[in-house]
Amino acid sequence: MNTLQFTTNIKKELWEYKKIFLWIPIILAILFICAPFISLLLNDISNVHWLTRFERIAELTQSEGLSQITFGFISVLFLPFVITSGIVQLYYFIACLYDERRDLSIMFWRSLPVSDAMSVGVKLLVGALILPAIFLIAATGVVLVFLIMIVIASIVLSLGYDISLWQLWANGDVIWHLVSSWSSLLPYSLWMFPIYAWLMFVSAFAKKAPFLWAVLPVIIVLLVESFFVSYFDLNTRFFAQTLMDYFAISQNALDVYANQHTSITVIPFNVMKDKISLVAILLGAGLMYGTYWMRINKSQ
Repeated sequence: MNTLQFTTNIKKELWEYKKIFLWIPIILAILFICAPFISLLLNDISNVHWLTRFERIAELTQSEGLSQITFGFISVLFLPFVITSGIVQLYYFIACLYDERRDLSIMFWRSLPVSDAMSVGVKLLVGALILPAIFLIAATGVVLVFLIMIVIASIVLSLGYDISLWQLWANGDVIWHLVSSWSSLLPYSLWMFPIYAWLMFVSAFAKKAPFLWAVLPVIIVLLVESFFVSYFDLNTRFFAQTLMDYFAISQNALDVYANQHTSITVIPFNVMKDKISLVAILLGAGLMYGTYWMRINKSQ
């Protein structure tokens, strides 16, 4: 594989979707960083109120639950970025192959010495890993900014108010929680791989309204199955139950790890790892081959 062609294709995708890949995470990060200051301006909160909170945090530094509090703080900051990244991924996968056919730019890109297999593979890589990684970088940047604020607050409180927050750094496991948040990226992408492959297939197939083509077949299958189940008085809805089992995270799955005294930090990684299915990956691989075939034979 030509490394230069591979990296150039990645840069091309980032350039074409620069607005959603770059500006959305930047704007989201700025909003999160500015939110505490906006809250202070809009609410008349006295210094005594904040000092009381910091004193409670200083008392918590001696407890074993401080690591869980830190994990919750980082999770709250990461969650909006993860959700927004998921929405942007849906848009990217639906549009990545459809747009190049609609504006006929595919004729230009196919004139270059780049194979269709590489083009499709790069789009999958960018959407499944690089795009969410950019959002995670933005989330990590927000966490680091807040950590700097906490360092400044720790210095001011220790010197001016005799309130020590320094044990927060020793017992909070901040770095470990950040690493754990990043470690969930790969199992999450493997779990969602069939969805990515289906959206790319629809993007390569649809001549109009790719979003409707992606959603309507699933809705129609669910409605037809529901009709047959009701009409013939069947016991189960196979397709609906399969989708629910694959994408739903049950409370029982979380309780299993809790009963095993598994660290709360690694529970998201373990849950998503257990959701990965070989059958689903093979289905996704079949859809990716279909996407590759569609790009070769149905480009116009």
